[in-house]
Amino acid sequence: MPELQSKLRLPYDGQLLIDGAFVESESGDRFDVENPADRTVIGSAPDGTAADIDTAVDAAQEAYEHRWRTLSARERGRYLFEIADAIEAEMETFVELETVENGKPRDQSRSDVTEAADTFRYYGGAADKHHGDTIPEKRELFDYTVREPYGVVGCIIPWNWPPMHTADFTAAPIACGNTVVLKPAPEAPLSSLKMATLWQEILPDGVVNVVTGGAKPGARLASHPDVGKIGFTGHTQTGTKVMEAAAETITEVMLELGGKNPNIVLPDAPLQAAVEGTAAGLFTNTGQACAGCERLLLHEDIADEFLSAFTDHVSALTIGPGLDPETDIAPLANKKQYDKVSGYIERGKAAGATVLYEGSVPDDVDDGYYVPPVLFGDVDPDMDIVREEVFGPVMIVQEFSAVSDAVAMANDTQYGLTGAVWTKDMRVGNRLARRIDAGIVYLNNYDNGTFLGAPFGGFGRSGVGKKLAFEETLQEFTRTKTIRTRIAEDTVDDLDAYYTDD
Repeated sequence: MPELQSKLRLPYDGQLLIDGAFVESESGDRFDVENPADRTVIGSAPDGTAADIDTAVDAAQEAYEHRWRTLSARERGRYLFEIADAIEAEMETFVELETVENGKPRDQSRSDVTEAADTFRYYGGAADKHHGDTIPEKRELFDYTVREPYGVVGCIIPWNWPPMHTADFTAAPIACGNTVVLKPAPEAPLSSLKMATLWQEILPDGVVNVVTGGAKPGARLASHPDVGKIGFTGHTQTGTKVMEAAAETITEVMLELGGKNPNIVLPDAPLQAAVEGTAAGLFTNTGQACAGCERLLLHEDIADEFLSAFTDHVSALTIGPGLDPETDIAPLANKKQYDKVSGYIERGKAAGATVLYEGSVPDDVDDGYYVPPVLFGDVDPDMDIVREEVFGPVMIVQEFSAVSDAVAMANDTQYGLTGAVWTKDMRVGNRLARRIDAGIVYLNNYDNGTFLGAPFGGFGRSGVGKKLAFEETLQEFTRTKTIRTRIAEDTVDDLDAYYTDD
């Protein structure tokens, strides 16, 4: 395995960030973090508790009341610009830290870290550009609205894009005037803890607080009565529990959840582009992407040709550690995910699905959490591998004969995050895109990366709310207040009358 080529030193052992200070957990316990490429321990983090969350929320509330809400939006924006610059100054350290804690190829990590810096810069610029409305005068009254922060925002993020999710759920909230308590996933907390070192130097104390750990601190954050808004990205079942916990205190939630996304290839599709785009949509982050394509819907006229070209393309991809520049498909991010994806593959075989293609793990890679690509055909619509999100390099294939059949198959899911259509006829493509029940539809591409300014979020059990947008996301982290003021009498013909004593 190639050696690290940056200033990153392992093991990387972080601490909680609470009220501007690095501290150990109230429990005094820590947990190890593995490199999924070889299962070696690369660092550790404090095993936070509910009491740590309480302390962090108190600190965030104090910072909101006395240090952050009093700043102008433009002043807040300057802090975010400084964070973006600081991330870029330590780009390679962040890149390699994500690669060893998550496992993904280094070039994908670099894209993630770049996006994290861009996110802080984007919302730094957006901070002073989000305004209320004015309402026409009625009688002697004049109404206008202002957008105000919630106060403390609690954010719970997953392990699949650590730097990006860290930025997604801190940049926009603090740009809007909120303070944040962030709970990273225990499988990949190191990128967030590294970013905390920048926040400690740049932000006023308590504006962003970080508590690592397992389920207990996350559950406490979701149910804390002093948290004004919850942001969550993760599995739909966990998101349901977060929503239930938040309901106890009538706390608003923003949920980015799972997907079982259809990728429709019509008979006139640009074949090679569709093959390469489908592979990118499936294998980005080794399939551990809520927006990735797990369902391939092929028109029967081109199914054989497409599958032949696709399996040729996949068989040429390289499986290996993320630090190897030749790697196309890296290990899964952790043992729990490895067991889950491996289980789905075995269940698919046991249910009678046909294995159209199954790769193999090279003998010369380390003993990591590697799962080769698997393509299933002859599937029944009720099979688990068709209905449930696998979140790995596994895709099912279904054929259709009419576009109406493709629409019905695409929408036969509880999810509604993304979908894709491949066709040379853009009239058909745009019409079909309108009929797919998903928050994002790709036409002749499957670029499931994020685009700042474009709303990202789904329908149905894929979540509620939109991140990464301008107006929609700033609305997520602010609330509307109407102010009604008496300004004048109905008759304004003689303005001098206002200064004339009766």
